[in-house]
Amino acid sequence: MTTPVDVVYERRGAGPALVLLHGIGHHCGAWRPVLDRLAEAHDVIAVDLPGFGRSPVPAAGLP
Repeated sequence: MTTPVDVVYERRGAGPALVLLHGIGHHCGAWRPVLDRLAEAHDVIAVDLPGFGRSPVPAAGLP
């Protein structure tokens, strides 16, 4: 059984999907300088991983 997890993300552009993941201790804002450029050719999704940036820590905690 899986438990849903809420995540905050920014999405821009159209085309082949490109998912951007930040490093430990950071947030999706790290990608803002390049989001628009990448969105010229891709459907760009920059994610705040659970417990980082604006994404809350899951109720069940982090593994």
